[in-house]
Amino acid sequence: MEMISRYGTPSTRLISLLKAFDYPFRHVRSGDKFLVLTDDQMDPLIWQSMMAALHARGAEACLCLYPKRAYHCADPSPLAIGAAREADVVIALTTTALNSGTPGLRQIRSEGGARGKTPIWLWEEINQEILLDGGGAATEVDIIEMCGVQQRLGEIFDAGKEVRVTSELGTDLTADITGYPPGALASRWGAIPFERDHQTGRFGLSPGTWPFGEFHVEPLPGTANGKVVWDVTAQHPPGRWERPVTLTIENGRVVDIAGGHEAREIREYLQRHGDENSWICGGEISIGTNRLCPPRTGNMRSEKKRYGAMHFGIGHGADRGLVTSRLRLEGISDRVTMVVDGQHTVARDGEILV
Repeated sequence: MEMISRYGTPSTRLISLLKAFDYPFRHVRSGDKFLVLTDDQMDPLIWQSMMAALHARGAEACLCLYPKRAYHCADPSPLAIGAAREADVVIALTTTALNSGTPGLRQIRSEGGARGKTPIWLWEEINQEILLDGGGAATEVDIIEMCGVQQRLGEIFDAGKEVRVTSELGTDLTADITGYPPGALASRWGAIPFERDHQTGRFGLSPGTWPFGEFHVEPLPGTANGKVVWDVTAQHPPGRWERPVTLTIENGRVVDIAGGHEAREIREYLQRHGDENSWICGGEISIGTNRLCPPRTGNMRSEKKRYGAMHFGIGHGADRGLVTSRLRLEGISDRVTMVVDGQHTVARDGEILV
């Protein structure tokens, strides 16, 4: 992930970038209505190539470009929310993360053109090297393999009651994972992404993140206890970290954030942009399944999909809908071990075993 910093990004790279959309846009056809949300910090070559790829397939694509939001999970421009009412699919190609806990995103999902459930494909924080040389270069064979792993993980977690996550650098967290509908996790995470609904013909709510590749479960609010060590990076502060950050969690709430200057920045970020619920462990416990994502890039979009790494989120939980917060913050723990119900070791030291 050093080519951009060494050599810059020539405009001729647009040629290669067009190919990067072949898999995720494989079912796009004439008449589909896409809204692309982006901001003034996103690489223009990426949104230009995305728009070109959509138009080449006959879709009607509209670009909504607005100033970068002040923090992760802040709502997009109100004008963008209005435009989304007419879209079949919304693509979030932004440099700040979006999630469905914010009022604007909930409005898009409930009022959009896709009959009340507008798919939002999350492509935040993406860059050229992710698309061309990293996790975004995944082929159909790669995707099918990831979905198989994710489905098998889902079957174990669907039958489980508790998960324990540990890592060499000190993560040791337990949480209750009950309360999902039967078979929900296997069905969701085993689904092939960017598919159309066979009955309606519209794009459904199957996963739409790119690069693809994760399995996650949300802890039941109030049940997470222990420590999580973010040892690679987080959404804030971005980039490669010098020192890890340790979150101490009691009864589902972060009660301490310890470490160097990264920990200090996280505390200040939460105090400045978050609310009381932003400290609750309502976000996800996730393991990446994409082997094409390289290690230690410092880029959250790639790191959170990286095979064997966990991203752990505090704040809003989209799955259960029991925790709504102003901010959700995610960070990375490398090479985790995950055990369900004390007997099913689904991953050991970053190697998935199912």
